[in-house]
Amino acid sequence: MLTLKLIGIAVILLACWQFYAVRKSFLNLKNNANQGTSVFIGFALWSGLFFGIILLVVGLGALFSWF
Repeated sequence: MLTLKLIGIAVILLACWQFYAVRKSFLNLKNNANQGTSVFIGFALWSGLFFGIILLVVGLGALFSWF
């Protein structure tokens, strides 16, 4: 039980880091985008956000023993 809670906390911290990385990348893109910027960066940001949401749900599930 304690191990599952620790795993939940670790996964929630990974989700927070993922949200931070997406936000940092978005702000960098907003300030420094030019003609050389890849057209796929929007997909990368959305997939990073989606992955962060999945991590958050899994972390909360592990923390509160939903699984």
